[in-house]
Amino acid sequence: MHLTQNLEKEFIYSITHWFQPIYNLKNNSVIGYEALLRDASDLQLSPVNILKNAEQKGCRNILDLTSIKNALDIYKGESHYLFLNIFPSTLLKGNFLSWWDIHVPRKIPVVLELLESEPISDWEKLKAIINELKRRGIKIAIDDMGAGYSTIRQWVELDPEFVKLDKYFSENLSVNTRKQKIIKSYADLFSDTSKLIIEGIEKKEDLETIYHLGVQYAQGYFLGRPSPRKKDNDNKKHVDKILKI
Repeated sequence: MHLTQNLEKEFIYSITHWFQPIYNLKNNSVIGYEALLRDASDLQLSPVNILKNAEQKGCRNILDLTSIKNALDIYKGESHYLFLNIFPSTLLKGNFLSWWDIHVPRKIPVVLELLESEPISDWEKLKAIINELKRRGIKIAIDDMGAGYSTIRQWVELDPEFVKLDKYFSENLSVNTRKQKIIKSYADLFSDTSKLIIEGIEKKEDLETIYHLGVQYAQGYFLGRPSPRKKDNDNKKHVDKILKI
């Protein structure tokens, strides 16, 4: 099946996206928004269940592409980065780049987050596709480093512009010295090649801790909850106040 076929005929779910801000803690500004999948039907399925159903029906890659199209349609007119989740297997489909050139406007600044929930089956082909995407101005992020199949090898092989650290490491970070050491080591490791984003920041104390560890970028409920196409200006003021430390 070709990726450029009419996806709406192949995909039966009604989906939409909510957007969660990602902050630059050094100047208290939003650098972008991650598009998070939501069920737009009356069923109100969780994103996990949507993915499971798509995998069971053999259309997970179609869900990927439909999700990207939906998020791009909603996000039109924005100037911040749009972080889009994608499975490595979708990138490895034979005519993915042709599909991308047809459906993705060049004016939208896109960051593709490689999901951690599946292994990479062909490193050389994936590297070649990512290099082609970079030539088109697309940036790459490794999602949830430290969870699933996201490993240091991805950083070495794929040279991503962003690395997102799994939310496990931010939970109760302020009182966990081992996690603090791990985050500090990652911050030092990536400092001259990739921007490190800590996910799952839900407490003031954990935000202050990553700030003092030298981490510049963060995402989480404490900074801004996912919302349907909405700027979180109230949270912006909140963060400004917190980070004057």
